[in-house]
Amino acid sequence: MSDSDVQLVPSGIGPVDERVGGLRNGGTYLVVGAPGPEKLVAALQFVQAGIAADQPTALLTNAGGEELLDVAEAWGFDLRPAWESGLLQIVGFREDFELRAMRSIAPEEVLEELDTVVLADRVRIAVDPGTMFLSGGAKTLLGAAFLGWARRHPATVLATFSVDGGSGSLPSSADWLVTATTGRLLLEKRGDGLYQVTLANAVPVAGRREETISLDMVAGSGLVRPEQYPSRRGVDRAGIDENRLLLVSLGSAHAADLEAWATSAYDADVVSEPFEAVASVQAGTPYGGVLIHAPRRQVREAVQACRAIRPLSRAAIVFASDDAIRSTDRVHILEAGADDCLSGGVDFRELGLRIKQAIATGARPVSSVLSDADDRIDSIHAQYEDGRVPRQIFLREIGGRAKAPEQAFFCVLKVDHARLESGALEEVLSDQMRAEEGDLVTSLGEGCAILLQGARETQLGPFVDRLNAKLWEAGSSGDFSVEVLSHPSDGARIVALLEGSNGSRG
Repeated sequence: MSDSDVQLVPSGIGPVDERVGGLRNGGTYLVVGAPGPEKLVAALQFVQAGIAADQPTALLTNAGGEELLDVAEAWGFDLRPAWESGLLQIVGFREDFELRAMRSIAPEEVLEELDTVVLADRVRIAVDPGTMFLSGGAKTLLGAAFLGWARRHPATVLATFSVDGGSGSLPSSADWLVTATTGRLLLEKRGDGLYQVTLANAVPVAGRREETISLDMVAGSGLVRPEQYPSRRGVDRAGIDENRLLLVSLGSAHAADLEAWATSAYDADVVSEPFEAVASVQAGTPYGGVLIHAPRRQVREAVQACRAIRPLSRAAIVFASDDAIRSTDRVHILEAGADDCLSGGVDFRELGLRIKQAIATGARPVSSVLSDADDRIDSIHAQYEDGRVPRQIFLREIGGRAKAPEQAFFCVLKVDHARLESGALEEVLSDQMRAEEGDLVTSLGEGCAILLQGARETQLGPFVDRLNAKLWEAGSSGDFSVEVLSHPSDGARIVALLEGSNGSRG
């Protein structure tokens, strides 16, 4: 049977039906999710959709009939008229039913008992909780018998399945249900209070990928399209194609490999300049994602590209670098509107996952707030453009930044060189650092100290290697030393080093 021949029926969850058309008529589906009311709400909407279509419907539940009708009404579904007319049949499990079902050595007898009470003309059957039939581990007799019973009915069957730990996927012991059912509605609560649902069919449809859809759960309405966050998830945003990618490659030894990967994994356009990226976005191409790839030395250009693209597109933006970059760089990239940042070596599997997740999550706004810490760095840079400051200013900046949580992580390098006087050494160090990012250097009388804002000791290998090469070149000798101190762990030693040094610039 071709995909066009499949008859679909509404699930009752509006955003799902709008996106994928509904559920396969006569199929058996699971609603999978963590313990909570959302799975029952999905089952109630499935029932309500049947009633709205004047279809004979049954709801199998371990709740009392009146109790269930009250719960349904609270979520916005008045099932009482259908129940009173017989259009809706509510079958309540007796208190010992679950225990008897789990312990039965003849599961078919349990299902025969259901057959005696569930009317044969039912077009829809919802089971909550369905876990009592299906949670016994790898393909139990009871589970297989229940699915056989569901398939024998000329009805679309939807059963809830509860999983622990907040997961929206089946546990490994229930993997057999992936192919034993028609499909699964994987329902998961997100960190922002919304929900996401993915319809995963047992038999994939050619040319159609699983789609994850945002939902809100509202008393009086059930699971509905979010009103406050209509653009929160990428696949919910009109005007984007999640398979279209813009690769902004700003130059790297690994650029060719990345380009080959991007063009094979996505319908990708590749540009090498920020202005080309802006032009591509302005042309109206519905990119689902923008990948900005740059070496450490071009992070600033990457930030500028990100900031220029962000207001023009609802595409997700991911930055990637094969170099280890500082935390301050990552902060600036995210502040510029990037949705994710990956550095220190790019694994294509991880990168692909990050891009997919960023597209699903959606575009984040550009940060419009300049913190007091940013003001502090801008002020010192305006006064000391090359970052070369008197020792007292250097010491004052360490004290001030130590009190600001977002700036309290930095490294101080004490550099001694037997052949270079402190002024020449300061100049070499100034050329290697980034004053615009908050780096500073000062003379200690004998040697110098350099502050690298946002750098961690474990990230300094490449910088120290470059610095050693420059010091060797400047002094024509290897007679120098570099000591690394990390703040806040070495905070006391840093202050003692500066306060105990003799002499200073300025």
